[in-house]
Order: sequence, then C-alpha cells, then structure tokens
Amino acid sequence: MEPVTDFELRAFFTYTVEVLERLEIPYMVVGGFAAIFYGEPRLTLGVDVLLDMRTEHIKPLVAAFPIPDYYISEEAARDALNRRYPFNVIQPSTGAKIDLVPLPRDPFTRLAFQRRQRLVFDEADHSATFITPEDIVVAKLIAYRETGSDKHLRDARGVLTMQWGGLNLEAIRRGAHASDVIETFENLLEAVRPDGQA
Repeated sequence: MEPVTDFELRAFFTYTVEVLERLEIPYMVVGGFAAIFYGEPRLTLGVDVLLDMRTEHIKPLVAAFPIPDYYISEEAARDALNRRYPFNVIQPSTGAKIDLVPLPRDPFTRLAFQRRQRLVFDEADHSATFITPEDIVVAKLIAYRETGSDKHLRDARGVLTMQWGGLNLEAIRRGAHASDVIETFENLLEAVRPDGQA
C-alpha cells in the first residue's frame, strides 16, 4: 500500500474531529500534527489527540467508526481509559491512523488542556481544538528529554522559528522550568533568536 497522503490524513482527521464534537468529548490536538501546524513542515503518518473521555463515551465512539471503513477496538479503548494509554482508530483503505490518548493526570498536560484553543486548520474553514504553540514547545522538549529523539527538538525549534514574535516566551519559560527542561529551552531559544533581538 502507498503511504497515506496529506490529503487523506487531513480528511480522516476532519471526520474524527466531527465525531468527537458530535459526541461532546472534549479533546486537544497534540504531537507532530500540532507541531507541524504551528511550525515547519515534515512528514507525519498520524495524528495524536488527547481526550477527556469517560466510560459512557466508548460505545458511541466505536460505533462512529464502523468496519470495514475503519478499525477501532472497544476492548482496547476500555483498557486504554483504565490505564491512561493511547489507543487508535485506523482507516484501512488509506493506512491513516489517529492515536487517541486518554487525558493524562500530570499537571502540565492538565493545564495545557485547559489552555487549548480553537483554530481553523484548512482552506475549507474546518476548525479544531489545538494545544497552544507555547505548550507544544514545552511538550516537545519533554518528549525530547524522555526519548532522546531529535525530531522532538526539531519540532520545538520549528514552532519557535515560525511563531517568533507571536509567542509568550515567559509562559514557555515557566512551563519549561516547571517541567525541568529549562536548560534545553534556553539553549534552543538562543539558537533560533533572530539577530539583534533580546
């Protein structure tokens, strides 16, 4: 099968957002998809979405993605909710995948969820609820610390570069300090700071 195209992934994402909103499941788009939205383009084969999901949401959520057009496991969703682990919904015809992540209990993610914002994400004026650019920078620095993967550092750098001038750097600094990634943030900030700007 050919890799999922950007168009296919965005169409699947749009449908998923419609489902979550129809079922009144609070959510926030995070991960590489959010970082690319705010930052520099790179290939991503899936989307990560945090959900403030309850047990009663599971059956209607699964029903909204019927086989054979989609695949989602009710058992995996129940287990994921209990253990706060990701589960996914897959579109077999394209290979597109969306990871659904029950809202973790850590303070940073809880606060980021409260600060989420609604944004238009395509030319058709579809909108969704995204993590803020400040919080995605911190989230990516945390992911870099935990995994060592340079893609997270590149994502954080891309958001800082593309959103420069519109970011609340002090808010990022506070989040980075609280999450013990302040040194990495200050080094990255120095690397991307435009010449002559304090």
